[in-house]
Amino acid sequence: MSSRGESTNNDGGLTERQRLILREIVDAHIKNGEPVGSKALTNIGGREYSSATIRNEMAALEERGYLESPHTSSGRVPTELGYRFYVDWLRQRYDMTTRELESLNSVAAAKMSELDGILETAAKLASSMTNYTALAVMPKHTGGTVKRFETVLLDEHDLLLIIMVTDDDIKTVRVYSEEPLTKDDAAKLSSLLNRYAAGVTAESITLPVMMKMEEEMGRSGALITPIIKNVYEAMRGGGGEVKVDGVDNLLQYPEYSDIGAVKNLLSMIDRRDDIVKLVSDSPTDDTNVYIGSENAVDVGGNSSIVFRTIKHNGEVVGAIGVIGPRRMDYSRVITLIEGLAGSISDAVSHGELPRELLPPGNETPDDGKQ
Repeated sequence: MSSRGESTNNDGGLTERQRLILREIVDAHIKNGEPVGSKALTNIGGREYSSATIRNEMAALEERGYLESPHTSSGRVPTELGYRFYVDWLRQRYDMTTRELESLNSVAAAKMSELDGILETAAKLASSMTNYTALAVMPKHTGGTVKRFETVLLDEHDLLLIIMVTDDDIKTVRVYSEEPLTKDDAAKLSSLLNRYAAGVTAESITLPVMMKMEEEMGRSGALITPIIKNVYEAMRGGGGEVKVDGVDNLLQYPEYSDIGAVKNLLSMIDRRDDIVKLVSDSPTDDTNVYIGSENAVDVGGNSSIVFRTIKHNGEVVGAIGVIGPRRMDYSRVITLIEGLAGSISDAVSHGELPRELLPPGNETPDDGKQ
């Protein structure tokens, strides 16, 4: 699991008892949001400790920066350092309920061809399961080249252009022609595009190249200019979208009872480019946890972000995560996010394109037709 800084697996120099006490305090504060006193911690892990012993250990933890005393309360609450230690070392796996597992499986079984549809479904699930605000992110992709072009003649004035940027990034454009088109015209167009525009950068498709394509296309040469505009757009890449679900969930937590905290959170959500950059710049092979001021995106000191990127064929294609109070139930959230990310990867891997988007020759004949 990763954070903005290096994740640590050491014990922070704490004794076993101090680690147990810190864990109990974080768990209790996550549960009720109140400062935790020594009287609530006399039985830890089946061991009995006196209030004096607990108070001394709590004082030691406070001195080392893991706990703090809010106002004049005799209880303690975790600091960012305390939460970070809890997340990095004390994390406990959350056993998901059968209902939640069924919900995750429904994402994997969806077999949707559009990743944004999968992510939108996942964000709704994450929001409802955690009672926090969920984020689904599609990072920006750098521009590249088109692998292959295919054309499908729909009727004598319409054809479908299939632009295959990668095996998983397929764009389709419906093209209208004033001149009647034949199957031979569609085949010629596909051949020209693959000869002049596949496997090259956008800068290589110059005006002389376009003029050459128009000349070879003959009476349907007028199609080349609008088609190349769409090719440029496909090469520039896309993404950078953020879907948000369950913002109102956070209003029930005391951390967001102050209107300033709510405004700060809403302002952060509106800065979607910052969220995309956070995902794009974060480690991609583990769950990322940003606590309070660790966040490169300012969510306020009382908030945390947990997310995991989704990879397909070695490429980051999206991310799913949640924003919640700093005292969020990390073990539950982390396990849920990891489960969702795995389900989304399965859905993407086993997704099926709609029949009309399949390249010619790969269509499955309709039942009863030969």
